[in-house]
Amino acid sequence: MKGETKLKKYIVSMLTLLLILAGCGSNNEDSSQAGEVPEIIEVTILTPDSLNPNEEVSLEAKVTQGDENVEDATEVKFEVWKSGEDEREMLEAQHQSDGVYAVSKTFESEGVYTIVAHVTARDMHNMPKKEVTVGNPEAGDGHHEDEGQRGESDGENSHHHAHSEVVIELEPGEAEANQEATLTAKVENEGEPLTEGVIRFEIWKENEEKHVYIEAAETAQGEYQASYTFTAPGTYNVQVHVNKGEIHEHIQQTIKVK
Repeated sequence: MKGETKLKKYIVSMLTLLLILAGCGSNNEDSSQAGEVPEIIEVTILTPDSLNPNEEVSLEAKVTQGDENVEDATEVKFEVWKSGEDEREMLEAQHQSDGVYAVSKTFESEGVYTIVAHVTARDMHNMPKKEVTVGNPEAGDGHHEDEGQRGESDGENSHHHAHSEVVIELEPGEAEANQEATLTAKVENEGEPLTEGVIRFEIWKENEEKHVYIEAAETAQGEYQASYTFTAPGTYNVQVHVNKGEIHEHIQQTIKVK
């Protein structure tokens, strides 16, 4: 009887140990999965470069994440405006299939138009831009002037999209490896600090695919900060994503880490 009792206790102990080990393995696996960095969403505007006036066309954008078509985007809108004009139109697209979202649009006059696809999906935002030509606009209709204006601002730390009232500044331009750095984004809208925005820093080292996303906290009116430690010297890309209501803007800047 004593031998049977000891055997039962031994079996119970072994089973308990196996259950504990199985639980630890599951937790480690969950932790590993939770630490994975999601691939960024990619957006491609499929609308042709040349269109005819007074013909209904389909504005289309294909949304993917890695090799997967994104069928569950939270929001897809097309912002459209004619070169040299301030009036803008915001059109909400509907999901079609295979990661494609579309909306119909008729361009009533000839000219060069800018199309920006505002896409929010899986807690990420992307807003690619494309210019299309409708009909045969006369030379010098304002398109080249816009191109020149954009060229003048290239390389500056203060950026904004054409016709946009949102200005974003990112500091600093340099950092030390293995030392905690404070990333600061100063955001203005129509000349005033943009408060209560959702600001996210997307960070990746040049020529590497791994992207890190960190949320910034508002430390002063229109000023958002987050801490990050660059683990190795090199050139890093930092993209600042700004979201608030209908505002979806971003800039990209490089930081040299010594």
